[in-house]
Amino acid sequence: MAAKSGHVMLSLLILLAFSSCATVGREGGSDVLASLDVSKYPDNVYVGISGPYSTKERMVEEAILSAAKSIHLNQAIALDSRLVTSYHSSVGLTSFAVDEAAYFDDTAMAQTIEALKVLSVQFDEQAGAVVLVAYPEQKEQKRIYQSIYDDQGRPTWLKTYPKVEGYRFGIGSAKRYYFLNDSLEAADFAAAQNLLDLKTDHALSVEKVSTHDEVMQRDLYQAQRGLLSGFTILARYYDKETQTYWSLASCYE
Repeated sequence: MAAKSGHVMLSLLILLAFSSCATVGREGGSDVLASLDVSKYPDNVYVGISGPYSTKERMVEEAILSAAKSIHLNQAIALDSRLVTSYHSSVGLTSFAVDEAAYFDDTAMAQTIEALKVLSVQFDEQAGAVVLVAYPEQKEQKRIYQSIYDDQGRPTWLKTYPKVEGYRFGIGSAKRYYFLNDSLEAADFAAAQNLLDLKTDHALSVEKVSTHDEVMQRDLYQAQRGLLSGFTILARYYDKETQTYWSLASCYE
């Protein structure tokens, strides 16, 4: 029943998006990341991005789901990271494997979608649909941080973590993917992993070193698990020179 209700409400939200006076149509030609910047809004406003699907209705649907996902990630995100390496002194690194995963509770997704208020919709050749929504169920508060830029127009958080009492910050990066939403998701996930490195509830490290015929072998297994509360993407930046996307994230201490 909840899933059906969520589908109906999503259809209504899409209808609202196309009929609202707040809806804006835009076909490329400007900085896409600027349309994703919600720093001037209170922290119960979220942005969702879809990707360039075949129809506008599909793009709006995916963008609304993306925004709702951000709300659930803000409530809690669980991370699991595992790393295995093997090193030989004669040849260097011989093997490397990493397994990273993120989990969140989506059981109330239908109720979240039902509560959303669509503020605006924009369309872009790279991003597909960019939907701005308010979540009235969350108390409206001022955002904890806004980017400061240096003389070259680069945000200062690329070099120095912001400092705000009660919060921890993480930075992630990703190379450019074919679709913008994939690039941003990879950078966001890297920022979450950075937070996990800084705030780990459980860490395990097992190292085995052996020597045979003056050849050393070093095998290392590391595992990290953590639960982040209040996870939020505060800012993004694209470095055209290196074609790299950067994300600044925060969570509660």
